[in-house]
Amino acid sequence: MFHLFTHAFFKALLFLGAGSVIHAMHHEQDMRYYGGLWKKIPLTFAAMMAGTLAITGVGIDDVFGFAGFYSKDAILEAAYAKGTEYGNLAFGLGIFAALLTSFYSWRLIYLTFFGKPRWNQSEHIQHAVHHAHHGHDDHGHAHDDDHGSDGTAGYHPHESPLNMLVPLGILAMGAVLAGYVFAPAFLSEGAGQFWKGALVFDETVLHAMHHVPEWVKLAPAGVMLAGLLIATYAYLINPSFPAAFIGQFEVLYQFLLNKWYFDELYALIFIRPAMWLGRFFWKILDMGVIDRFGPNGAAWVVAKASRGAVRLQSGYLYSYALVMLVGLVGAISWVIAR
Repeated sequence: MFHLFTHAFFKALLFLGAGSVIHAMHHEQDMRYYGGLWKKIPLTFAAMMAGTLAITGVGIDDVFGFAGFYSKDAILEAAYAKGTEYGNLAFGLGIFAALLTSFYSWRLIYLTFFGKPRWNQSEHIQHAVHHAHHGHDDHGHAHDDDHGSDGTAGYHPHESPLNMLVPLGILAMGAVLAGYVFAPAFLSEGAGQFWKGALVFDETVLHAMHHVPEWVKLAPAGVMLAGLLIATYAYLINPSFPAAFIGQFEVLYQFLLNKWYFDELYALIFIRPAMWLGRFFWKILDMGVIDRFGPNGAAWVVAKASRGAVRLQSGYLYSYALVMLVGLVGAISWVIAR
């Protein structure tokens, strides 16, 4: 519950910060086409940095930490303190997830705000620059000057309006302070008395998590620094490293790029059979059986009968007189026969 509370601040902050960056970059959403934005949108950069420091769990024990430092570390310590097989498994998976979180979070910061601008590779930016002669757009300023060499394409991002910056500031305060301020209410022994049953507390685990080995307490900080260092090397020090890594591990890269091929498996197992079944019911049962012997069949019979009846309705008086005579003869014959 504590992590859900802190997570609300920094995750919402990062999502809104991403929206602010997209707003500044003329709707471009691919951060591979960003770079060098921290000077152009410094307030958004500061907010995103606060969210990144919170989600990666930066902090110093007994001094100060961002929101995720208190809540995420508490989850990992509690999992280890359980002392069960599942608890150890949860701790190991949580540490690995923390490593990945640190890596992709700092990757986002470096690709978006640092390095050289790569704006000229964006179709959205090219579109903005191409139509620059119509005046200023709503999200940035574009000029016809040739800036191909610096990667900006002549585009000039600017900060978001106050109706976006004010919520960013409020959420940033929560990402910075929520863990430090509210940790005692959630993690102190005896905190369950404060909530009076509104939240479920396992006092035994709460006590045990404060006495886990020192390496357990340092493990989240270790993987956070490892993710930071890997991202720093790959996207600041040696930007050619990701391409070289992909070249060495093409199969792994494609596997991860395609999201473990879950979409393809889902399509194979569920979507294609469902589409086949739908077509079967549509063409064979609905059109071939129900429509043929139902509405279409009845309509066909009526149409045929009506065309036969039309031949009898000639409009000539002698035809009607003949029909009446035949009917009268038939009626008299039936009476006599009885």
